[in-house]
Amino acid sequence: MSTVLDTLITDRTAADLDADLDKVYADYICLNRVEEACAFLADRLGVDIRTRVWSMEDFRTETEMERLSGNIKALRSAYFVKANTPAAPAKITYKSIYQANDIEQILKDLGEMYSNMISGQQHLSFVLGSKMLGNRR
Repeated sequence: MSTVLDTLITDRTAADLDADLDKVYADYICLNRVEEACAFLADRLGVDIRTRVWSMEDFRTETEMERLSGNIKALRSAYFVKANTPAAPAKITYKSIYQANDIEQILKDLGEMYSNMISGQQHLSFVLGSKMLGNRR
């Protein structure tokens, strides 16, 4: 099953920046991808956040970036993360491809951890429900 988490971009490089690729821009498409991933994860993790839909005419404001940063921090602190999951940025500026990569990596890692937990529960319930445990007959 494909989700918005599969669309997250975590591999922007300096070469992408030099080549002026679309994926290096923090435009409304990027912001909508991040907002949608936040909403998706918030729904699954039971976290109350505020998201919005961006249009081409919208400008990033400090207030909106603070809201988005708060969403990411709330999601990151609500669940387990990998040891190498980046820290949530103190302030979102999108002045670096590396900050953009980190933001989307946090969301991707949270999604992977949640997915692994769900698949582990399903596997465990199948195994426990199908075999005798211990020395009972």
